[in-house]
Amino acid sequence: MNHFDIYKAQSKAWSILSRSYKNKRVASTYIFHGREGLGQWPLALSFAALLNCESPKETDDDRHPFYPCGQCRNCRNIFSLNFEGLNIIVPIGPHKKHSEAIDLTNEFLEIKRAEPLARQSSAKPLSIPIDMAREVKKSLSRLSTEGITRVVLFYRMEKMLASSADALLKLIEEPPSDTVIILTAERPEALLPTVQSRAQLIRMERVPVEVMVDYLQNNYDLDAKKAQLLARISEGLPGFALDMTAGFEDEESSSRTVGFLLFKSLLIDSGPKVVSLLTEMVNDRDHSEAEELLRLWQSLIRDSAYFAVTDDSDGLVNVDFVPELKKLSRFFNNAKVAETMTADIKNTLADFRVNVHIQAALVALVLQLKKRLKSGPA
Repeated sequence: MNHFDIYKAQSKAWSILSRSYKNKRVASTYIFHGREGLGQWPLALSFAALLNCESPKETDDDRHPFYPCGQCRNCRNIFSLNFEGLNIIVPIGPHKKHSEAIDLTNEFLEIKRAEPLARQSSAKPLSIPIDMAREVKKSLSRLSTEGITRVVLFYRMEKMLASSADALLKLIEEPPSDTVIILTAERPEALLPTVQSRAQLIRMERVPVEVMVDYLQNNYDLDAKKAQLLARISEGLPGFALDMTAGFEDEESSSRTVGFLLFKSLLIDSGPKVVSLLTEMVNDRDHSEAEELLRLWQSLIRDSAYFAVTDDSDGLVNVDFVPELKKLSRFFNNAKVAETMTADIKNTLADFRVNVHIQAALVALVLQLKKRLKSGPA
């Protein structure tokens, strides 16, 4: 998401920040809290840009009175992560040397330059190194350049050990002049109470579907149908939607991804929502497309039930969905549920051969499968 999208994606948060700028009541410390991938990163950069913009744009909108121009030297450097007054500390994987910590940090910053909404993932545990935080603290002890508001971003602050965070309390309690500290965290209560009490909380909200659809179409070359599906399935979490775009690279993988997302929706969403998605995403005149979808569902059910019983991922057929199937296997702890659902799908596939109405058959099937999931096998 480019930095301008954040104003629509997090309208309420930007309203608070831009009005505080207008009224010259900028807090010394903020906590942007909410699920990772909601836009904490571009929101922090946009606010840093506004605080340092050479020609901020003033509007007639009382809710959003100011925006950074995005064109001046300071704005360009901040959005490219090359601004002298911008200090960023992120969680990284295990390392032995300080030089390795710098390399790991730079690797993540490159990812964020390319996609500010990218979520951080790693097979190894992540933590915020105290030595990196102390280095920033030391740099802040020096006088800042005149006219510059320094911004310190601690990304995913909950990844810093409490003992390490305690060492930064003085920085938060008595921040240097012309300095704003931004902490991001999924849950503010995961931070030290003393940190919470000294910060203004900014709650990140789920992003409107239309904003996500527009972004996915413009930046990932997805058609409206696929973008709409990803936006709705991810339920306002653009970082999660981006995680799923990789499966849309070609028509074959796209079809499988759509089918899997509909299967996931079947398990976790309400019946009406699943029905709505199905009627939007499945062509009611294409029997082969509907049959392909249901055969994929049969395979996914078998995989989920197999993992629920064996806890063995080596035997799964749909290897491209293994991480998600492990999570969804909890719906199939009762093997009979998987058997009856598979039989229901088999019956619907048989109905397709006698030219039943596709949409009506899928709606009836979804309602039956939801009943199985809720009450168990008949």
